[in-house]
Amino acid sequence: MKDAIGLMRESFVALSHGEVHAPVRMNLPIPEHRARALFMPVYSPLHGQIAQKVVTVHPQNRQYGLPFIHALVLLIDAVTGRPLAVMDGEYITALRTGAGSGLATDLLARPDAATVAIFGAGVQARTQLEAVCTVRPVRRVLVYGRNADNAARFAAEASETHQVDVVVARSSAQLQEADIICTATTSPIPVFDDDHVTAGCHINGIGSYRPDMTEIPAATVSRAAVFVDQRAAALEEAGDLIIPMKSGHIDDGHILAEIGAVAAGTVTGRTSYEEVTFFKSVGNAVQDLAVASHMYALSEENELGVKVKL
Repeated sequence: MKDAIGLMRESFVALSHGEVHAPVRMNLPIPEHRARALFMPVYSPLHGQIAQKVVTVHPQNRQYGLPFIHALVLLIDAVTGRPLAVMDGEYITALRTGAGSGLATDLLARPDAATVAIFGAGVQARTQLEAVCTVRPVRRVLVYGRNADNAARFAAEASETHQVDVVVARSSAQLQEADIICTATTSPIPVFDDDHVTAGCHINGIGSYRPDMTEIPAATVSRAAVFVDQRAAALEEAGDLIIPMKSGHIDDGHILAEIGAVAAGTVTGRTSYEEVTFFKSVGNAVQDLAVASHMYALSEENELGVKVKL
C-alpha cells in the first residue's frame, strides 16, 4: 500500500499537468440484468504504456455467490503496440482506489487524525482502511455496514490486521467521533447526516460512480473544501457533486482542484484545523496503469506470472 500511494502521487500529478491521456470512461448499461460495463483506456508517455481496464458491475451477483465486480487490466507497450500482460483488475482496482484515498488523506486530513469511520465492509472498505492507517496514526475505527454479520467480521479482521481498536458502530451519532470518514458503498442516497460531521473532518468518497448515486449529504458537500481525482470525470459521473449542483447547493466552481494539483504543491489543501475537506473519486485509468506497470516490472524481475502465446 505504501508503494501504491507513492504511485498515485506521481500519477495524479501527471494527470493534472496534462501529461496523461485519460478519456472519461465509457459506461455501457445492461438494463436486462440491472448491470453495466465500464471501459477505461489510458496512455501514459511517462510509462511508455497503454492500459485498458474492463469492469463489469452486476449487483445481482450476490445471489450467485459471485463478486459484485469483475475486472481485467490489459497492459500494452506504447512503442510497439505489443500486449504485455493481462492482470486481475479486481485486486488492482481495490488497491489503487485505497491508495488514492491514502494520498488524499495524507494531503488533506489533519496530522493528528486518529479516529476513522468506514461505511461499507467489502473489499474496497478494507483497502480504504489499510491506506488511511498507512498515512495517519489511527487508534480507533468505527464500522458502519448494512449487514451486521459482515460488519462484525470486517471489524474483527481489521482489528487483528492493523492492531487498532475496530468496532461496529452502535449509532449514527458516533460519527461525531470521526476525524476521517471513508464511504465505500453502492448506496444511491447519503449514508450519514451532515449534523454528525464535526469540524476538521476529512472525507473520502469512493463508492458512488454514477450521476444518480450519492453517499455524501449535499449540506456536507456545501460546507466542505472539495477536491477530485479528475475534474472532467467528476462533473460527468460524480453524483455526490452533480446532485447538489442540480439542487442549487453548489456550482462547478465549488470544486477547488484536482488532487494532483495539491500533490504538486500548486494548490493549497487544508487551510485550517476546523475545515472540512472532501476528496471525491470516481476512479481514473491512470491509477490502474500505474499499479499494473509497477506489478509488471516486478513480475519480470522476479519471473512471476504465466507466459502465454496468443
